[in-house]
Amino acid sequence: MKKSAPLETACRQYEEDLVLHYYGENSDAERRRVEEHLATCDCCRRFLEDLHGLLPQMADAKEMPQTFWDSYYRETVAKLAEQEERKYWWRSLFKPMRTWMVPAFGTAAVAVLIVGLVFGKGNLRLFVEPRPERIPQEILADEKQLEFFESMDMLEALGKLENQDDQTEALNSDSKHAALPGGVA
Repeated sequence: MKKSAPLETACRQYEEDLVLHYYGENSDAERRRVEEHLATCDCCRRFLEDLHGLLPQMADAKEMPQTFWDSYYRETVAKLAEQEERKYWWRSLFKPMRTWMVPAFGTAAVAVLIVGLVFGKGNLRLFVEPRPERIPQEILADEKQLEFFESMDMLEALGKLENQDDQTEALNSDSKHAALPGGVA
């Protein structure tokens, strides 16, 4: 087997420009600049020669016959199926049971329901009668909160008492005016 010589290295700032020059994709000004550099640089000239030798070999596409593509397709489908089987290996354990599993689980569910109804007959009120609601601990008031609410009740009561006092005074003053002769106080 013949060893191929490694690619010649080009000047770092010209590598990309040399590839574009090879494909003819650089502007006229860039092309002239690269050609002027190639005239003075042996490394870049050898790099471009290596590109002329290697790139056509890499871009050469061989047309494959239809039999190749047919066998490629069959192999790919077989490998995907094999991978799917390995992914869900546990499903193969249940394949022999598929014919009897559905009726068996159905029968077991009916048996559990019947047993539950027969033996749970006396405890049916647990399901029918609602349970008393439990008050969460966060809602229950502590002693300081109760004092606060009691003081609020006291303030409301004070307001009502003041209103009553005002009404009583108004009634008393009206009755005094009515009791005095001439209505002068």
